[in-house]
Amino acid sequence: MAEAEKDILDRVKTETIALRYYLQGRGFTMALEAMEFAKSYHQGTRKDGITPEFFHQVSMANFARTLVSGLRHPEEVFATIFLHDAVEDGGLAVAEIRRRFSDRVADAVDALSKVIGGVKRSPADVRRMIEADPVASVVKGIDRANNQGSMLGVFSLEKQVEYIEETEGFILPILKQGRRSFPDQEPVYENIKHLLTREIRLLRALHAEIRAREAEIEGLHEHAAGPDI
Repeated sequence: MAEAEKDILDRVKTETIALRYYLQGRGFTMALEAMEFAKSYHQGTRKDGITPEFFHQVSMANFARTLVSGLRHPEEVFATIFLHDAVEDGGLAVAEIRRRFSDRVADAVDALSKVIGGVKRSPADVRRMIEADPVASVVKGIDRANNQGSMLGVFSLEKQVEYIEETEGFILPILKQGRRSFPDQEPVYENIKHLLTREIRLLRALHAEIRAREAEIEGLHEHAAGPDI
């Protein structure tokens, strides 16, 4: 095993164990059950071909630990984090989540799923459902922060620009509405908003540097080729 691969897998193992102990210490047994159950729906690897797919959920949950004092339903947030992709990507039925866990978790996962039973919901319907849910509105922000913060070197520059624009036009307004609808969670939404906006500023600065270097290289190539005759 290459050293870089070993480092990644060691980090995954360490963060997963730390999260499991944290949930046990909080007495979040439902979230622990959701964590183990959801892993079976995420058996692949991320785009680097090394990092387990489920590390996305683990990373989200470890960030949620820093927000827990401001959450209205903390255990349900963790359970929803683990399950949030299982319906849309894994074919898990919302009814099964409701049976195994709780109505609140099932409703939140339902709200976060753009496709249910092969039927795609409109962006307006998805946004309306997320904004109306105190759990889904938090998880959606955490999900976007994790994806946006790890897309450099994975997505094309054009895809990254589209993703940032979607964050500004879709995700940030959800967080703004969350602050109004669930004011007891205002510090949580504000924290996620600041993380997202800092990521956007950094990404745009990196994009500008990449474009400047590409223009410089193109200019050097044109100079080396000489004038057209």
